Amino acid sequence: MVDRKKLAWLTTLKKEMDSYRPLDESQLAALEQETKLEHVFNSNKIEGNTLSRNETEAIMRGVTVNEKSLKDTLEVVDLSEAYDYMQDLITTKQPLNKTIIRDINRIVTYNTSRDRSNAGAFRAINVRPSSVPLDENPYADAVDVPFKVDELVDWSRENATKLHPVEYAAKLHYKFVTIHPFADGNGRTARLLMNFALAENGYPIVNLKGDEQQRNSYIDALEAGNKDGNMDPFVDYIADKTEETLIQRNEILARNEKNIEEAAKETNLRPKFRDNENDIER
Repeated sequence: MVDRKKLAWLTTLKKEMDSYRPLDESQLAALEQETKLEHVFNSNKIEGNTLSRNETEAIMRGVTVNEKSLKDTLEVVDLSEAYDYMQDLITTKQPLNKTIIRDINRIVTYNTSRDRSNAGAFRAINVRPSSVPLDENPYADAVDVPFKVDELVDWSRENATKLHPVEYAAKLHYKFVTIHPFADGNGRTARLLMNFALAENGYPIVNLKGDEQQRNSYIDALEAGNKDGNMDPFVDYIADKTEETLIQRNEILARNEKNIEEAAKETNLRPKFRDNENDIER
């Protein structure tokens, strides 16, 4: 069973996060850019991208990295744009639908598809993970993919407000991966969908790490339900990662609040210079 105590603890951590004053615009922009970089780097690394974090950051800033795979470079460009698209969906409060799912994948694979018309198109052939026997294939048959995606959207509409936000996000990810609707980009699309679900409920972006050990833990959690469709291990895994993220975010916000309070106390200047709402004469 899903660890309900952990989910309740996540709700408590989120309430703590919401209780802090927000970061100022410059610090918030820096944190958001760092979060985006971590997502693009790690999500691509999970899929085998060989670029380093520094190389990923350079490409995201528009700098050409010499002697690197063109495919790896274009994956960074595509995922960076898909991440921005996800953020736009959150800002405009778009409900999940089939078009959004297609468009996320379309952007994720746009520059690396041999035929761009395949980006966002459902696969026409059957596929399976290389690690499982043919008779235990968890992925949907190609002929069933359109209907399975419709079912996923219906499930989302029914459960988006019923389930705990982290449980909902994890199950959305899991269900999408078991459909595996596209020829390429399913993992990156799934992680964007999960974070879309988390962020629209006020939770921070949860970046799953791409190093070998954590990648294996992630894959193991996904594959735990292959035989019986039990999503609980994966929900618990995402809950643990969300807990780590919330704790880190709360540490940042608590530090920011403490720094502001200390700065207000530690000054010899007259009150005018301690009032953040007044302009300081220069």
